Amino acid sequence: MTDDLLDRLHRAKSMPFGKARSAVVEDVVRRVDATTDEDLAFFARLELVTAYVMGGEPRKSLVPFARCVAEWDKDPAKYQRHSHTFMWCFKYAPSTLTKFPEVPLDQTYAVLDDMERRWRQGGHSPHAVHQHRWQVAAHIGDAAAAAEQFRLWSTAPRDDLSDCLGCDPTQKVQHLTATGRTADAVALAVGVLDGSLTCAEQPQQMLTALLPAYVAEGMYSEAVDAHRRAYRVVRGQPGELSSYADHIRFCARTGNETRAIELVERHLIDLADPPSPFAAMEFAAAASLALSKVDVMIRRPKADDIPAAELAKELAEQAMELAAQFDSRNGTTHQSDEVRKIFAAEPWTEYLPLSETARRAQVRSQTQQVSPAAEPTPLPEATGRGWLDRAEEAWQTDRRSEAIAAWEAFEQEVPEGDRTTLDRARLLDGKGLSAHDTPDIAMDAWGEAIGLYTELGDEIRVLRDRGRIGRLLAEHGRVDEGLATGEAPLRQLIEEDEPRRRGGWQYSLATMLAQAGRSEEALRELAVLRARPDTEADLQSGAAILQCNLLIQAERLEEAEEAATAGIATIEQLPRSFAYRQRGWLRLALDRPDEAVGDLEEAIALAVGTPDAEVHLAICRLELARAYLFTGRPLESAETAEEAMPALRDPELASLLADVRGVLIEAYRALGELESALTQIRELLTTAPADAHPGWLGMTRQDEGMLLERLDRDNEAINVFLAAAEHFETAELPIEYVQALRLAGQSARYAGEFSLVREVLARAVPVLDALPSADEPVLFQRAGIHWDLAMLSMQQGDYATAVTEAAQAATHYERGGFEPQLLNAKLLIAEHGTTDEKSLEQIFKTLLPGDDQWYRTGWLLADRLRTQGRDHEAATLEAQLTEG
Repeated sequence: MTDDLLDRLHRAKSMPFGKARSAVVEDVVRRVDATTDEDLAFFARLELVTAYVMGGEPRKSLVPFARCVAEWDKDPAKYQRHSHTFMWCFKYAPSTLTKFPEVPLDQTYAVLDDMERRWRQGGHSPHAVHQHRWQVAAHIGDAAAAAEQFRLWSTAPRDDLSDCLGCDPTQKVQHLTATGRTADAVALAVGVLDGSLTCAEQPQQMLTALLPAYVAEGMYSEAVDAHRRAYRVVRGQPGELSSYADHIRFCARTGNETRAIELVERHLIDLADPPSPFAAMEFAAAASLALSKVDVMIRRPKADDIPAAELAKELAEQAMELAAQFDSRNGTTHQSDEVRKIFAAEPWTEYLPLSETARRAQVRSQTQQVSPAAEPTPLPEATGRGWLDRAEEAWQTDRRSEAIAAWEAFEQEVPEGDRTTLDRARLLDGKGLSAHDTPDIAMDAWGEAIGLYTELGDEIRVLRDRGRIGRLLAEHGRVDEGLATGEAPLRQLIEEDEPRRRGGWQYSLATMLAQAGRSEEALRELAVLRARPDTEADLQSGAAILQCNLLIQAERLEEAEEAATAGIATIEQLPRSFAYRQRGWLRLALDRPDEAVGDLEEAIALAVGTPDAEVHLAICRLELARAYLFTGRPLESAETAEEAMPALRDPELASLLADVRGVLIEAYRALGELESALTQIRELLTTAPADAHPGWLGMTRQDEGMLLERLDRDNEAINVFLAAAEHFETAELPIEYVQALRLAGQSARYAGEFSLVREVLARAVPVLDALPSADEPVLFQRAGIHWDLAMLSMQQGDYATAVTEAAQAATHYERGGFEPQLLNAKLLIAEHGTTDEKSLEQIFKTLLPGDDQWYRTGWLLADRLRTQGRDHEAATLEAQLTEG
C-alpha cells in the first residue's frame, strides 16, 4: 500500500506545479493518513507544502506546514532524514504570512524568531534568516530595518539552506532598485544571468526584477529582451499575478499601452482567484495605471465589455482597499503609499519599441516628422469652367480631395442654365470618379456622359468613360462584361490619348486581363508599360507590383523578385509595404529567410497605423513569424504570430488563422512551450472545416499525440494516435496508417498497456502485406513493427524474444538500407543475444570515433570484456573512450 503511495508521490513530482499536482499530493496525504506509515505521511505533507506554494495557493500551505512542525517537535530524531526539506519549507512561512492581511504581524515575527532559533540550533548560516527578516521589514516600510537586514544578509555566508544562485540575488536586485541603486542592481545580476541556472523560477524572476533598473540605466534593449523573455515563461506558470503586474507597469511606463492592455485583458481572469491578497493588490494597481492611459472598451471574462476608465476606477478602489487592510495590520501607511505611487507614476520613457518592427515604425515616424513630405505645387486659382480644368488636373495628379472640391465649386458657381453640354458631361465624369466606391452611381454618371460626348462627337472622352465602366465592372466581379465593354476602348486610348494618360489606361487594361485569367497578355502589357519612357515612376512601381503577383502565380519566382524590388520604389506607403511583403514572401520561397526577415519587418513598419491595413499587416506578421522560425528565432516567431491573430477573427479569414496557428505550434515546440503548442493544435482541429482532408486531419492528430507523449501524457496519446490512424485509413494512406498505429503502440508501451501494444501492431501487419514488399517505406514499417515488439519484450524482461524480433527487424532494415536503425538492432542482438565480444568488436570497428554510437558501443564492449576477466583490455578501451 505505502509503496504504491510513494510511487504516486514520485509521479506527482514529475508534474508541473499547479492545482492538478496539488490535488494528486492531497490524495496521497489522505490515503497515507489511513496507514501507519508516519514517515511517509510527514514527507507527503512537506511535498504538499511545496506544491501549494509553488502552485499558486500559498495560503493552503500553512495548515500542512503547521502539522509538520508539530510532528517534528514531538520527535525530531524520527524525521531526521527529511531535515533539509523540513527546514527549506520553513522558509516559505514568513513570506506567505506577509501576503495575507488577516494574519497578525506578531505571528509572522514569532515564526521568524522560531526560524532563527532552529537555524542556530542546527548550526546553519543565518543567511536565509536575514533574507526573510528583510522581506518583512521591506513589506511594512521600515527602511532602516530593511537596510540593516540587507547588510547582514549580504555578508552572511551562503549554505545549503540559502536560496539558489538565481533567486537570492533576485530579491537583492529588488532592494537595490527600490533604494535607487539601479547600477548596483544591474551589476549584481550580470554574473547570475551569465551563469548556469537550474531553478524553475529563473531566469524569468531575475529578468522581471531588472526591468526598472535596466530602464533607469538606459539599457533599453536589455529591458525589452528581459520583458519578452521573462513574460513568455511566467504567463504559463501558476500564481504569477505579481509578476504580471510588474510587466504591465513596465509596458504602461514605456509607451506600450496597447501591450499593457493586452496583458490586463489576458490576466483579469486570474484576479478572480488570486494567489494572495497582496498579489491581487499589486495587479489591480498596475492594471489601473495602464487602463487610465487609454480610451477603449476592455474585454472581461464572463462579463460585458467595460470602458477602460470605469474599470481603472474599480481596480484602483480594490487596490486601495487591500492596501488599507495591510496597513491596518502593519501599523504603517507603506502599502497605501506604494499603491498611490503606482497611480501617479510618470513614464520612464516616451516610447520603447518592443520589437524590431515597432522600432522601424518609430524611426520612420520620427523621420517623417523631421522631414515632412514636400507639398505639391499649388494649382492655379480658377473661376467658372476653369474649375473643371482644375478638377481634371488634380485628379490626374492624384489629388483627389482637391479634384472633388473643384467639381463642387463649379456646381456652386455656375448655374445649370449657363452650363454647356460639354460642361455637363465633364461634371458627370467627376460625379462618376467621386462615386467610384458606389458602382451603380458611377456607371450611371459615365453612361449619361457617354451620350453627351457622342452628341458632341468627342470620341476620346467617350472611350475614356467606356474604359472606366469596363474596369469598374471587372473590379466588382463582372469580368467578362467589363472586358466586353472596356478592352477595345482601352487599347485605343493607349495609342491615341494624351501621352501622360496612356500609362494609366495600359495599367487598367493589364489589371482587367489579370482578373480575367489572361495572365500572359497582362504580363506583356505590364512589361511594355514599365519600359515606356513617359510612364510616371509611381505607375511603374504599381505595374511592377501587379507583375510580381502574376509571375508568382506562374511560379517564375526569380523574375517576380525583380518586379517586387521595382515595386518598392513607390512613394505610396501602403503599396510599398505590399511590395516588401511580396519580396519577403519570395525570398522565403527561394530559401533565403535571412533576407526575407528584413523585407517583412519593413513591410510591417510601413503599414502600422495605416487605416484598413489590418489583414495586410496580419499576413505580413504571419510571413515574418515564418521567417523568424526558419532563421532559428522561435521567440520572435511566437510573439509575431501572436500579434497577427486578433486581426483574423473573421470566419472568412479562417485559412489564414489556421496558417498562423501552424507557425505558432512549431514556435512553441521550439521554445519548449508544449502546453501552448497543444492548445493551438486542438484549436486547429476544433475549427477545421467540415470538408477538411482526412490526410491533414491525420497529420494534425498525430502531431497532437506526439506533443502528449512529450508531456508524459501517454494514456491520452494512445487514443489520439488511433484517431489519426482512422483518418489516414479514410484518406487511403496505408503507410501513414501503419505509422500512426505504431505510435499508438509506443504510447501504450510507455503507459504499461502491454496487451494493447500487440493488438494495434497486429492491425498493421495485413496492411503492409497488401503492399509491394520491396518498397522502402514498406520495409521500414515492417522492420519497425518487429523493433517495437523487441522493445516491448525488453520492457517485459523477455530478452530472448527481444533478440528474435530485433533480428527480424535487422533483416528488413538491411534490405532497405536503413543504416542507423540497423545499427541499433545489431547492438541489441550483440548485447542480449550472445555472451562473447565478437559482434560488439565488429560493430565498434565500423564506427567513427567520437560518434554517439561509437561511445555507446565502446562502453558496452568494455563491460563485456570485464565480464570475461579481460580487465586490462577493458581499461585500455575505457581510456580511449575517455580521451575520444
